[in-house]
Amino acid sequence: MSNSPARPIILRTAILGLIASLTLTGCSRGIDNSRLSVDIIEDKAAGFAISRLPLDPASAYLRAATAQGLVAFDAQGKVIPAMASRWIVTDDGLSYIFRLDKIRWNDGRQVTAKQVADILNSRITELRQSAFGDELIGIDRAVSMTGKVVEIRLKAPMPNLLELLAQPQFGIVFKSTGSGPMIATKSGRAMQLRLKGIDERGNPVLENDRITLQANRASVALTRFKAGQIDLVDGGHFQHLPELTAAKISDGVVQSDPVPGLFGLLFVEAGPFLSVRSNREAIAMAIDRPKLLTSFENFAWKENILLMPDTLQNRASVAPPTWAPLSVDQRQTLARDAIARWKTANGNVRPLRIALPAGPGGKILFARIRRDFVAIGLDARRVSFGDNADLVLVDRVAQMSSPSWYLAQMSCEITSVCNAEADALVEAARMARTAEERQRLLGEAETKLQESRNFIPLANPMRWSLTRDGLLGHSPNPRGLHLLQYLGRPPT
Repeated sequence: MSNSPARPIILRTAILGLIASLTLTGCSRGIDNSRLSVDIIEDKAAGFAISRLPLDPASAYLRAATAQGLVAFDAQGKVIPAMASRWIVTDDGLSYIFRLDKIRWNDGRQVTAKQVADILNSRITELRQSAFGDELIGIDRAVSMTGKVVEIRLKAPMPNLLELLAQPQFGIVFKSTGSGPMIATKSGRAMQLRLKGIDERGNPVLENDRITLQANRASVALTRFKAGQIDLVDGGHFQHLPELTAAKISDGVVQSDPVPGLFGLLFVEAGPFLSVRSNREAIAMAIDRPKLLTSFENFAWKENILLMPDTLQNRASVAPPTWAPLSVDQRQTLARDAIARWKTANGNVRPLRIALPAGPGGKILFARIRRDFVAIGLDARRVSFGDNADLVLVDRVAQMSSPSWYLAQMSCEITSVCNAEADALVEAARMARTAEERQRLLGEAETKLQESRNFIPLANPMRWSLTRDGLLGHSPNPRGLHLLQYLGRPPT
């Protein structure tokens, strides 16, 4: 069995809180870390709703702050204890047993294991209909063993279960309230959040430090940052980079996160032309990734031609495409010849519809892709998400460090241009009893999907934020999450 580290119990009195607040303010080069304002970029802000699926970015931050799960992420993106102070995993990997800390719901009621188990079962049922659905098939149920112990029973080992449980979506909400570590109150369009401490008698108390959270469009958030109204802008994607340049934001305040995941084009409509694998491969070869990525300023953006990072743990060895060593000119020549042969035999090809995000970044990306399409005898038309499309841009940070997450984004549940054999292998891998069997099956699935060419990898996802000089508690991390409960405080 393996044990988690125990979480230290922190008691904060009013005097110590005041001293800490003064210390943080004094060492932060002008920024007041006790009164922070944060804007999360949302292209279409829909208001805070922590139970909405899919969970909007700002609501995800709010849920993670006010409704922790059994475990959570720290400022560096590592899994740490949250509602559970420690846990063990049985030797067969089929049971995770969590011991709850002495905690209360934000309304003051005592947390019980039965409440947590019941809520987890209900939430898992909800999330089976979300993007997490396929990853949850290995969970049998959660049960309460005693007043302070919750067991999650599995149908098959899930080595990445803790990563799932630490996601904001798995934060435990009981009768519309969580258990912290923060408490939020609405203030107009914003939410005001304060850390929940414990006094010397074990009663919950609110600290004086505050964080004001809003969701805004990139242009609004950047304007507010330049005007000195906010201390952190989070949630920047590639499509917002031109607005960053236009706003003349100093490079010194821009931070990028080293996030793994998918950034590329998924074929979603076959038709006579795209149903032919060689035509899809010709398109994949044609895109000049270095020129595409250098069209955006501010960041060194690394190209990618693999379905998943080759450094991913537990990934089988899968050979890259045969055209990988070729130059862009050589690839485009091969692609142009393949398209010409198909057109000679079948006639012209209508412009391919590519769904991309709105805004200047999407416009730049489309212009580069269309230029490469024209170079091989094709044309393209830009459409919005939700419109009929042939290819859709996928821009997602990996929620799990497992090949199964990547392969699920290209499954037959997502697109009709898929490989059912690969899907069956992934499903079998999720139910495998040994790590060796799981790795073998996922490797076979990756090989089949790569041969199918239903996804065109372009690069790693791009996530960035703006931080005011002196802001404490903000760390670039591979999750791309800068959780509110750590802001304004030095690293622990």
